[in-house]
Amino acid sequence: AALGYGADRLAAHVAADRIASIVKTDANLAQTPHVTVKGFPFLTQAISGHYRRIDVTATDIFQTGQLPGSVLRLTFADVRLPLSTVRSGSVTRVPVGTVTGSVTVPFANLQAAANVPGLSILSGVPGSADEIKVSEVVQVPTGNLTVFLTARVTAHLDSIVVTPIDLTTTIGVPVPAAVQKEVMAEAVLSVKLPGLPTGVGITAVSVTSTGVLVVLHAVNLTLTH
Repeated sequence: AALGYGADRLAAHVAADRIASIVKTDANLAQTPHVTVKGFPFLTQAISGHYRRIDVTATDIFQTGQLPGSVLRLTFADVRLPLSTVRSGSVTRVPVGTVTGSVTVPFANLQAAANVPGLSILSGVPGSADEIKVSEVVQVPTGNLTVFLTARVTAHLDSIVVTPIDLTTTIGVPVPAAVQKEVMAEAVLSVKLPGLPTGVGITAVSVTSTGVLVVLHAVNLTLTH
């Protein structure tokens, strides 16, 4: 029994290693993700070449160096990987029936990825599930002025989109119409979410106290090396 369990776990480790390698390549990840093959016994899945569930976790997908940063969690269901391919190590294609997952993008990661000088993402808006507070330093005739914007967070394909909907100042200084128009245009952000396997898209976004929660989904895709 002990030998059987050991062989089962060894086979699971080898398969996880193969999956991790192909996910890293397909998603252009800087680091190899952590992969766990679910289900026991594993050998019956390996022999059939059909895996019920495989969990994938990738940290610091924006490569800020501030771990954990944005942590990507994906669940692959109905994965097809023949035993002969696992043994040979030459995994180049992995069909996957369904992918679900999520990633919470801290405001700091979103701000750095946007790369807009003078712009800072401050927080979520209390009572709102899709709005954030943003500040930006702008130049007016009297010098520099910090303005505050309320912006709505949405998604398009594999990107997080931030669109300003209101602009104010804290000291009551009026913002010239031309400056206001320019600021509102500059504050429109579209940040592509890195680390996603080809075909995985964003289905929903919501604002939390620390960042933006992104929900992911895909059906009938193929990971390629």
